[in-house]
Amino acid sequence: MKVQAGAWSWKQQPGCVPETRPRTMDILETDAHYRRNIAADAKSRRLKLLPFLASCGLFFALRLPEPSWVSVGVKILPLLSLVFFLTAQAWGDGAWTPAARRVCWGLMFSSVGDACLVWPQLFLLGMVAFALAHVWYIWALGLRPVRPWLLLLLALAWAGAYATLWPCLGGPYVPAVGGYGALLAAVAWRALARPPPHLAVASGFLLFMASDLVLARDHFCAPVPQARLIVMGTYYAAQGLIAAWAPRASPRWKEN
Repeated sequence: MKVQAGAWSWKQQPGCVPETRPRTMDILETDAHYRRNIAADAKSRRLKLLPFLASCGLFFALRLPEPSWVSVGVKILPLLSLVFFLTAQAWGDGAWTPAARRVCWGLMFSSVGDACLVWPQLFLLGMVAFALAHVWYIWALGLRPVRPWLLLLLALAWAGAYATLWPCLGGPYVPAVGGYGALLAAVAWRALARPPPHLAVASGFLLFMASDLVLARDHFCAPVPQARLIVMGTYYAAQGLIAAWAPRASPRWKEN
């Protein structure tokens, strides 16, 4: 069959299969570009978390005596660094998700609670501040999926923990610790009820529970060896995991 120059096509040649390499190359290039973006985003997140890690190291290195305003500043600096991390993420790539905004409020109320706990006479006020922080965290996590069996399990776990603390409590701390613990169990329920991709935030709230239980045992019952290291170590790790989860908790959006 005679084919004129410039008139040849795949349809004119039965049995011929068009070359698919250009499309394959496009897919590979797109995938490589996506991987580079993911790697760059991960590096950016790590850099923005450096102030948090440095301020945590400063807190444990100085071991400032309490109470003092200097110790308050050093104690809340890691939380303020996490607020910086979330706002920097929002400024850099638009990751100002509803969860990120609510976690920011939770971190700020937590910093107020941390400041109050420096003075023993403000311990109850500190519990109120942390309770408000947990309300913001619950709002950030949402109420779906419900998973009532998980709520029942955590409620029973908290009831057992509260039973061990109850003989050590007195006055307003009897209802205050009970109510705060119930709220802490509720936020852990919401974190654990989320699907597997959110294991980081679930781990964060489990660490939060462990930190508060050690703190309560040390404050109300009997001194716990290395209590400050255990309480603050688990607490800072918990807040770091919660903050790291927040920008990826829902699709990016921007305010109208």
